[in-house]
Amino acid sequence: MVRPSSARSVLRVAIACFGAAIALAPAAHAQDNILRKLNLDKLEIQSLGISFGRILPSQVEPANIMGLQGDYGHIAPNWRVVFGASYWQSRFQDDVVRTFVDSLQKSLSDPTARVVASPIRIYDVTFSVDARYTPQSNAWLKPFAGVGIAAHVVNAEGSLIKGTFVERSLDDIAAGLYVAGGVSIQLLPHFGIEGSARADLLSGFRSTQAKIGAAYILGQRRDQPNAGPGSGPGARDRSGNR
Repeated sequence: MVRPSSARSVLRVAIACFGAAIALAPAAHAQDNILRKLNLDKLEIQSLGISFGRILPSQVEPANIMGLQGDYGHIAPNWRVVFGASYWQSRFQDDVVRTFVDSLQKSLSDPTARVVASPIRIYDVTFSVDARYTPQSNAWLKPFAGVGIAAHVVNAEGSLIKGTFVERSLDDIAAGLYVAGGVSIQLLPHFGIEGSARADLLSGFRSTQAKIGAAYILGQRRDQPNAGPGSGPGARDRSGNR
């Protein structure tokens, strides 16, 4: 037998859930309108690419970088959304490590003690999304410029900093901004190459990179109108009119 108090509790929960659904309905409708205006509901992957290059981080030795990216099409005329991921690893420059060791040496109370310098390695996995502006063109050569945000998963390690607050401060997940530019060349209907340059800015950390890569195009890109038979300006429509 259900107790009256339990029944009242269930009724209050049901009323609360119903009220929350009514309150959230306008917000969901507004969000849906925003998605439609930005064409985010129409985004679909149009090409997949892989790239390789060099990165020059501040206070770190230059390193090789590899990346993956996916083009998800237009959100506005001439503007495309591109998602990417990249990875690189390197080590801090010797003079940077030496400066750090000297500061530790000065803080020691025992003048006979010595701090031994050793390499500090750093690893960075980056996930990014940018909006790219590409001038309207049917040419096989397409320049672009973009701006985006990135999430950096940074890890540092070395015997000099192992188990210290320095290692914990360098190990971080941080957000940053970047600008990029380059040119893409479609060589074949489903194959293209791309060269790009990019500058990233994090809090107290900067880097520049240059990459070249290849992309596989999934079907016909939306910014390339169908050039098949009957698509010219003098073609007839289905009703027979020009």
